Amino acid sequence: MSKPGYAKQEFWFRLIFMLFYWFVLNLAITVFGILLVVVSLVKLGSKQEPVTLSSWLTNVTAFIGQIFSYLSFAEEEKPFPFQPWPKVTPEDDA
Repeated sequence: MSKPGYAKQEFWFRLIFMLFYWFVLNLAITVFGILLVVVSLVKLGSKQEPVTLSSWLTNVTAFIGQIFSYLSFAEEEKPFPFQPWPKVTPEDDA
């Protein structure tokens, strides 16, 4: 007879990592909001496109997507720092 899911050690490790990434997700969403406001203000007050800030915003968005994939059991691989930081190129945006 097999053990139920909660009796497996992997379940408890995953639960600990999910709690950790839930906390990281809240921080990442805060950083996303701050970057969003900054990029919007720069676009409003400048004629130039804030390329660096926009790329940071896109990378944070990809990181948040990785966390959601992990928390929803769509991915088994843990996001950053267990993987490299997600880099989004302009071709990936299209």
